[in-house]
Amino acid sequence: MTNMLYIGPSIRGVVRYGSVFSSGIPARLEKLVEKKPIIKKLIVPVSEMEEAVRSSREEGSVIAVAYDRVSALSEAEIEGIMKEVNK
Repeated sequence: MTNMLYIGPSIRGVVRYGSVFSSGIPARLEKLVEKKPIIKKLIVPVSEMEEAVRSSREEGSVIAVAYDRVSALSEAEIEGIMKEVNK
């Protein structure tokens, strides 16, 4: 299995910037991805990290837009989603 890296903004109680996953995406993050699929754009193979980080700095790139949209999620919105998926 390919090691994956999260290059998005830290999401309290779910994932931190720079987290590496060696055995799949953690369940809490996977549940959030189901409700906010754009987060998946911020999970990249470690082997593609350099290119992905470079892309994140390019205004209008898919990764930059995804980062901005995830950054705009409020803590209350994330908590609501997590409560909903944990029912």
